Amino acid sequence: MKKQEKIKYFGLVFWIHLILVLFAYLSPFLFNWKLIILGIIILFIQYSLIGGCILNKIQFDNTRDVVFLYPYLKMLGLNLDAYKFKIFIRYCLPFILLLIAIIWQVLLNKTPLII
Repeated sequence: MKKQEKIKYFGLVFWIHLILVLFAYLSPFLFNWKLIILGIIILFIQYSLIGGCILNKIQFDNTRDVVFLYPYLKMLGLNLDAYKFKIFIRYCLPFILLLIAIIWQVLLNKTPLII
């Protein structure tokens, strides 16, 4: 059996990860921007201690360095540069979401839906 065949692309970890990613992408509208800063700090601590996302390591095996959405976008025919995509998702996107949250909540004076 090939290593790729062992990966569960749509197993339980996928669904947990997908829900967490959706919450993260919606975070500017759901959570106070100060909590988003805390989330970013926790995310970077995880990257430092574990070398990536723990759910990725569980789902895609411990040695594969992949960003959650990359294999699925590749299945859909999007041929993205894996390294650039990883850098964007890990290091740019969290701060883009934070910036959106600050604009939405501070400049536009909108209240987050949950906290």
